[in-house]
Amino acid sequence: MKDKKERLKELLDKQKQKGIEEEEKREYETVLEEVNELFPNTDSEEEVEILSKEDSKRITDELFGEFPFGNNGIEWTLMFYKTIFSNFIDYESVLAELVIKNHKVNNEICYIIDLNFQHVIKTKLIKIIHRVEEVRNWDRYIYSPQIKLIIEFPSNDIAVGWKE
Repeated sequence: MKDKKERLKELLDKQKQKGIEEEEKREYETVLEEVNELFPNTDSEEEVEILSKEDSKRITDELFGEFPFGNNGIEWTLMFYKTIFSNFIDYESVLAELVIKNHKVNNEICYIIDLNFQHVIKTKLIKIIHRVEEVRNWDRYIYSPQIKLIIEFPSNDIAVGWKE
């Protein structure tokens, strides 16, 4: 028969695990709400998908391995191919033109990586470009691994970088 300490420890461990699961559920629901706000007219899961924690971690690790990150985000001085748009111009159409012209965007997969959450959102890059104002946030990255493209939103700017 187990002594009281062991039983108490098991109960505490179960309660702690339950708390972790509830926190993960709340976080997932927050990401789901965000997806519904960002893409209100999405019909199918193929258009916008919330990745599992494991897949999200893999994509985030890939992003950090692909581009030079520092304490405050991407080290843009180390990026050879880049364009930085001021918030005060009509950056949405210029961004669309830059990405579509230079990268011949068609059906490239794109990830919205918010460093506050464990889940990454997967969609098509063209959907993001047309909703960039809704997507932009200072701790969020747009990453397309096929064309090695990154979009960051430092201060009032929009920074786009890519590798050849």
